[in-house]
Amino acid sequence: MGVGTPPVPFAYLQFGSGGRCEQAVASDQDNGLVYQLPHGLSTKERENIEGYFHLLGAVIVQGLEQVGYPPCHGNVTCVSARWRGSTEQWMERLEHWASHPTWEHSRYLLLFSDARVIWGEPSAFATVAGYYRTLLTNNPLLIERLVSNTLYHRIPLTWLGRLAPDQSGRYQGAVNVKEGVYLPFVNCVRHFSLAHGIYVTSTLERLLALRTRRIWPEAFCRDVEQHFRLLMGLRLITPLYWRDGQYGSNSYVKLGELSQDTLAMLRRAMKLALKLHGKTKNLLDVYRQ
Repeated sequence: MGVGTPPVPFAYLQFGSGGRCEQAVASDQDNGLVYQLPHGLSTKERENIEGYFHLLGAVIVQGLEQVGYPPCHGNVTCVSARWRGSTEQWMERLEHWASHPTWEHSRYLLLFSDARVIWGEPSAFATVAGYYRTLLTNNPLLIERLVSNTLYHRIPLTWLGRLAPDQSGRYQGAVNVKEGVYLPFVNCVRHFSLAHGIYVTSTLERLLALRTRRIWPEAFCRDVEQHFRLLMGLRLITPLYWRDGQYGSNSYVKLGELSQDTLAMLRRAMKLALKLHGKTKNLLDVYRQ
């Protein structure tokens, strides 16, 4: 960069599928920066540090884009002031989102729940992560708002149990694996984990904790894990069906090009996703009582 070493300890964060260690072959950017400010800084010193990390964020985002990772459509990148700041700024931000849990703020809080340190000092993130946990502890109203934020994914399965691909347009004959089946798995497991004070980030780690603590039956957890691993494998091959260079295409799989065994697996996974969707709704009903 040509501006010297970082002036204070910092951590580079990844959110979304990267934070959960579940990235597909093609992925966009979901990242942030947090840094620790020493006491007694002047206004000018603070501005200089902020300027440094603003520049660092821009270099990171530009560099990742050049090697094939486009910025998130929602601007969840460390070049944005919303996803970059000191530990104090991050805690103020989280407090604001939690005290005003609009749909957008709830989305931000869910993104933060998947945060993982990729580079830098974990201690720079630990304080903020600890504060996030205190905001959720014994806060059923906030958990309720987070749960209700993810109940919009349509699972492409008919009431007869048949796969329901897009009927027209660019993705005719294909289904969206990410939106239609993968995210219902992720969301349900995440919500039950947060509701029970489980703060690991990957879906498989969360499932292990739900099983170990007997929050979900062992057989059910193993069934969810088996299908989730198969879905992860399916997500890895979706780019093979589309050679248009568009990130959005990488969520779709063409049903006509899948084997009968894979189609059967996908149907079973979607049926299980419906069960998980129902469990998520039930969790919401519990908090509304």
